[in-house]
Amino acid sequence: MMNQIGPDETATDGAIGQTLRGGLYLSIAVMLIGALGAAASSHQGSSVVPLARVFPSLFGGNPAALLDLGILLLFATPLAGVVVALVRFLREKDRPFVLLTAALLVILAAGFAVALR
Repeated sequence: MMNQIGPDETATDGAIGQTLRGGLYLSIAVMLIGALGAAASSHQGSSVVPLARVFPSLFGGNPAALLDLGILLLFATPLAGVVVALVRFLREKDRPFVLLTAALLVILAAGFAVALR
């Protein structure tokens, strides 16, 4: 006997998939704009913008900051997917998945915190 997938599971899977796909497309678009800006600029070579200077560098028109922002968006996309899943599981009152997803969110947040130190 096969388990049937209900509308809640389909909606949750769809929401997570849309979040991941949207994050991917957004990060690609931002990196592409940054790459085009870097190719069009007169700066020689490329540089990585320190994390603390990404946003100020964006407002200064630095194309390398756009590239870095695109990479940051790409890294943040799975985290956004987990947040969407957590919200969906909370709405569905699916306690085991809420606990698992919350634990995964804590692990991911701790990993980001350690990486950004």
